[in-house]
Amino acid sequence: SRKPFVLPGHWLVTSQIDVQSFVKAAIFEERELSSAPSSSPSSLPPHARTHAYVGKRHLSHLSPRLGVLNNIPFAILFDVRASIFRSFIYNDAASRAQTSRSPPPFFGGGRNRVQVRRDNVAQDGFGRLAEADLKKPVEIVFIDQFGEEEAGIDGGGVFKEFFTSLCEVFDADRGLWLANKKNELYPNPHAYATEREPSNLHSLNWCRFIGRILGKAMYEGILVDVAFAGFFLAKWLGKQSFLDDLASLDPYPYNGLVFLKHYTGNLEDLALNFTIAVDEFGTNKTMNLVPNGSNIAVTEENRLQYIQLVSHYHLSKQIRLQSEAFFEGLSEMIDPKWIRSMFNQQEVQILLGGVNTPIDFDDLRGNTNYVGLYRDDQETIVMFWNVVNTFD
Repeated sequence: SRKPFVLPGHWLVTSQIDVQSFVKAAIFEERELSSAPSSSPSSLPPHARTHAYVGKRHLSHLSPRLGVLNNIPFAILFDVRASIFRSFIYNDAASRAQTSRSPPPFFGGGRNRVQVRRDNVAQDGFGRLAEADLKKPVEIVFIDQFGEEEAGIDGGGVFKEFFTSLCEVFDADRGLWLANKKNELYPNPHAYATEREPSNLHSLNWCRFIGRILGKAMYEGILVDVAFAGFFLAKWLGKQSFLDDLASLDPYPYNGLVFLKHYTGNLEDLALNFTIAVDEFGTNKTMNLVPNGSNIAVTEENRLQYIQLVSHYHLSKQIRLQSEAFFEGLSEMIDPKWIRSMFNQQEVQILLGGVNTPIDFDDLRGNTNYVGLYRDDQETIVMFWNVVNTFD
């Protein structure tokens, strides 16, 4: 990490602007720029056409608040940017509801009713939701071991239970994901994980489905107890991976490449060429990094090219298909332009899984909405919060 040379908060402009007005204006500008269809550039009004095709500099001239969020997002507090992100989602849901003339999803319009067997959550979820419109509310009905529907109304809690059970697909033992030393996940690079057969559990269809489900969680504001490797999340933000990112994937090749980068001896003594060894189920396969790479020795002149190719293979090439499928599904739910410019990969992880800090029960109670005849001052509710406050 880089050494800071200014005080914390030095770049923030929140003390110089009216934050609430800034948020409202940014949301309004985004709604205006996204209001027109994008099928034909010539058919778009100037502001919408610009939004689709111009760079950050022109966008900042056309939409000053969005320009700030796109060019210097660090000048705005993360909490403010997160609230703007949630507003983008709400506006998207409202726009879809207006188009379909149905209530917005947050108010229960156009539900997908899905039956899921308790003992087969992942497979049933994949079979019934892989192509469903997940921007509509999903009503989950669990089927018990006797084939009967479990009693209950899905007011949100049942779906969260379903989603928690579905998170088993992130288990590294299932083959779609691997974990680094920090237990951060990234796609399994093994060849079998790219098979395209829909019936195969380890397929690109599953990667896309998992991306859609994760996007559904972000769309609904559900936090997921899953951490992804930073280099992997950076791909969704359109950022390239470099040698330093390899340390978060596997320290062993990273340390080897750093050693090679600073090696002052005779490179011929290392007997390296432009190939890489890949482990497939205990069997080593040799892959050429360039055509005829096995016959090209690593020399003083081409060592940096070799380092770049090896790191690129580990960080991008070997997981390209899996990553593309996953982010394709995720982007069906969350428009990348809501994320790419406003957040870095660490902040995206917070949007996905929250932060590991103690729960403020007073804040939780103050933001709890009661349904039916319940109120915060009723005896049952008071007893409930008294018990909650005893939790560690």
